Amino acid sequence: MKICFYNVTATYIQGGLETYCWEAGRALARRGHEVTIVAGNDGDARHDDVRLVQFSFIHEKSWPDFGTRFRRLMERLSFARHSLGHLVAEGYDAVIVNKPFDFPILWRARGMGLKAQTVFRSGGKDFYAGDRYFAGAIDHWVSTSRYNALQVQKRYGRKVGVIHNGVDIDEFHPMPRSMEFRKRLGIGADDFTLVSIGRLVGLKGLRVVIEALQGIPGAHFIIAGDGPEHERLVQQTQQLSVADRVHFAGRVAHDVLPVLLADADAFVQPSIGEESFGISLVEAMACGLPVLASRLGGMLEIVDDRPGDNQTGELLPPGDVAAWTAAIQKLATDAAHRRRLGDAGRQRADQHFTWAANALKLERMLTGQWSPVQDDLDALDALEAADDVQPEPTQQTVSK
Repeated sequence: MKICFYNVTATYIQGGLETYCWEAGRALARRGHEVTIVAGNDGDARHDDVRLVQFSFIHEKSWPDFGTRFRRLMERLSFARHSLGHLVAEGYDAVIVNKPFDFPILWRARGMGLKAQTVFRSGGKDFYAGDRYFAGAIDHWVSTSRYNALQVQKRYGRKVGVIHNGVDIDEFHPMPRSMEFRKRLGIGADDFTLVSIGRLVGLKGLRVVIEALQGIPGAHFIIAGDGPEHERLVQQTQQLSVADRVHFAGRVAHDVLPVLLADADAFVQPSIGEESFGISLVEAMACGLPVLASRLGGMLEIVDDRPGDNQTGELLPPGDVAAWTAAIQKLATDAAHRRRLGDAGRQRADQHFTWAANALKLERMLTGQWSPVQDDLDALDALEAADDVQPEPTQQTVSK
C-alpha cells in the first residue's frame, strides 16, 4: 500500500506526534509498504526508509495572535496551499492525519478527487469552531489512548478505537552507562540523576521537579528539549539555588536518546496539563528506567503503579511538590527498588507498546481485517459508564 502521513510539523518539532509519524511510518515500511511523510520545508528526515516530501508553509508564530488554535489552523492552511495538489495526484491508498486542523484539507482533497482511505489518529484535542463540519472527510477514527478516544468520540459523535503508540525495542533497550552526558554536564558517576525529555512548555510541569530538588540534596536533573519555557525554568533554578544540579541538555536527536536514558537513574514526566499518551515514558521504560508520572490522561494506561512484581513506577498528583519529593527520595535511596521497577517497565514495553504492533494494527485496519473501534467499544463504554474520565486540566496557551 502507498501510505501517507500528512503533518506539517513532522520535521521541525521533536514531540510525540512527530515521533509517531516517523516511527509508525518506518514500522509500516518494514512491513513492505511504500510510506511517505508529507511535511513542512523546515528540518530533515529521521529515517532513510521513509520517503520525505516537503512543501513551504507559514509558521504558526508568524500569524496574528488570535489564539493558539487560530495560528495552528492558519499554519496548516498555508501548508495545504502548496501540498494539496500532491496529496490528490500521488495516488495514495491511505492518508493519516493527527490534528483536526487538517480536516478541511482532506475535505477539500475529497472534492478534488482524493480516493485514499483517510485516518484521523488523535493524540490530543485541538478542537475549534467549525471542525465538526469537515469531519465527514474521515473514514477511520483511532486514538492513542482510551482517555483521548472518549474525548474525540464526544466531540464528533464517532466511535473511536484505540491503537497505542509504541517504541522500537531494538533501539530503546537497557544498556551500560556510557557517561557521555554525565561527563558533558558535570554529573558524577554515582550521583542520583533524573531525566525528562520533551518540549519545554508550561503544561509539562518541569517546575515541580525543580522545586522538589530543594528537598533532595545531591540529586541531579537533566532536561532534554527546547521551548518557550526555557528561560523561565533557568530563572527558577537560580532562585531556588539548584542551578548547579539542573542541567539543560537542549534538543537531543532521537537516535541518541537511548544513550541519554542510560546515563539516568529514573525518568520523570510531571505534567500539569493534558497528556493523551506519553511516548517518552514508554521509551524510558523500554530502556529499563523506573518512571514517575502525573496521574492524568493517557499516562494511566502506560504506568503500572500497583504494588507487586509488575509495578513499573508511580503515578503522582499533578503539581503536588511534596508528593513528588517523597517519590523521588524513595527512588534515590533504594537502588534495588529502582532495578525492580525498571525490569518490569522493560517487560511491559515489550509486551504492550511496540511500533511493530502499532503498524500491524494500522495495516489490518486499512485492509479491512480488523476494526479497532469494534475491538475497543466495550472498554470505552465501560469507561464512560464508570464516569472515569478525569476532569479537564487547566487550559494554557502553549506552543506545540
